[in-house]
Order: sequence, then structure tokens, then C-alpha cells
Amino acid sequence: MPGYHNIGIVHHGLLTEAEELAKQLAAIYGKGRKWWLATQDTLGECQENLNSSDLIITIGGDGTILRGVHVAASRDIPVLGVNMGRVGFMSDIESKDAINEIGWYLEGNARIERRYMLSATIQGRESQPIISLNDVTVARGSIVRVIEVSTVVDGVHLATYRGDGVVVSTATGSTGYTLGLGGPVMDPASRDFLVKPIATHMSQFGGAILQASSTVELTVQSEENATLNADGFIDLSLADGETVVISQAGNYASFLRRKPAAEFWGDLSRRLGLRKGPLKSPRRHGL
Repeated sequence: MPGYHNIGIVHHGLLTEAEELAKQLAAIYGKGRKWWLATQDTLGECQENLNSSDLIITIGGDGTILRGVHVAASRDIPVLGVNMGRVGFMSDIESKDAINEIGWYLEGNARIERRYMLSATIQGRESQPIISLNDVTVARGSIVRVIEVSTVVDGVHLATYRGDGVVVSTATGSTGYTLGLGGPVMDPASRDFLVKPIATHMSQFGGAILQASSTVELTVQSEENATLNADGFIDLSLADGETVVISQAGNYASFLRRKPAAEFWGDLSRRLGLRKGPLKSPRRHGL
């Protein structure tokens, strides 16, 4: 049988309907395949299953997909997102359609779309790089007080932002936090990435889009501790003077897709409510 045979389902642990759908999929499509189930919080206990998997299905919102991607990317396992969230930019199937449509993906019909990731390290700390699919943020901590973040691109000082912090986003993350900050939406296949200040007097500044080979250094200048956050669930405390170095990661996330790549823009306008119904054909002169 072609397609995928060793499949993990990562579902949102607080959504009963996500767990029920996971069990239904495993039962309906179980013949000839090996399945295992986990919540986004129990993935750390699934190393053996992960090492033998050839597909991960996530059921939840974009946060659940991000958890799945973090364990899949280093193993070159593609991810298929089933959306139970509100927007679901990274998902490919809505939960109501999953039972009928999953089989098409399992048979190996989908194309694989690669999304590039970021790598962040804290200078002076001996630790593994932090890998991020969406974004890396250096921001103020729990105390509501502005911080200054010196931002250097390829050795050249870009700006020192005074406000809530700075977000460095991938093309994938451009439809997330940075979109809410007024940043541009980037083509998801792009390797470029974006630097955008948070809640500063320059917040209306659209940000700077950097080429894939660039390196960004964010240095905290604050009497209070700041925080490094990656993909919304990795948090590390930063002290005054510490520098976070961000560059393109060597690995990438892989997603299963049914539609052609260009359909991203149609889905984007639909999910943001920018377009309703089919487009009308333009009128031609003389007709």
C-alpha cells in the first residue's frame, strides 16, 4: 500500500472533541497502518514512536501544529494539520471534513510544502539553539515597563527600539503575531524573514524584510528582566546586556497540501474576511 503507514496524531489536550476525532481516524483508517496518539503536552514521552513515524497529524489550532512541527522537523516528518481553531493558517483540513478527506492524504496524493525556520542562540550561554517556525520575540517581562532592544543586522546597527520589544518572524509567522502588529504577509515559501518592533513610537513602521543569509542580533537594554519567546511556548529569561542571535535554521518544516501553492492567497483573504464569494470576472471594453 503506497502512502503513509506509521502515523502519530497530536491533539489538543483540553479539547475533548479533538481526542474523539483522533480515535475515530485511527479506527477508520487503521487497517494496514500503525497509529499512536498523544497530546501536545505528552510528546516528550513518545520518542520511540516519533523515530519510526512517517507522518504526524495534528488536531487543534495553530498552537498544536507548532508543537507537532517542533518534534517533526528534526526528523524530516511531514505534518498534516486538522483545524479546530479559529483561523488555522497552517492547517489543511477543517475538522468537520477530516473523516472523509484524510484517506486521500494517507494514500500519498498530497504535495509537500517546505516552510523555513529560525535558529536563536543567547550569546555566552552553552545551550542548544532554539528552533522556531513562527517567530522569536525579545520582549519585556511581567513588569509593565518599557525596554530598549538594540537591533543589529549583519553587523550594522538598524535601530534601538524603546517599547515592549522586537519580534523576528519567518514567512510562516507573518500571518501570526506580526500580522497583528501591522506587518506584511509574506509568501509562505520565502526564506526571507521580518524584523518588527512591538508597541513603540515606531509601531506603524512596517518592519524590515531581510534576506535568508542575514543575521539579527537583539540586545536587551533594561533594568528589568526581559523574555525570549519562541513560537509562543518556549520562554527564557534575559538579563540586561544579553544578546540573542537569530539566523536561518538549517532545517525546515514540511506540510502536506492538497491545493496548489498559489491558493494560499485565496485562503488568506477568506480567513481574514477580505473576500466573500467567488470573484467576478472583469468587464471587457466594448462588451
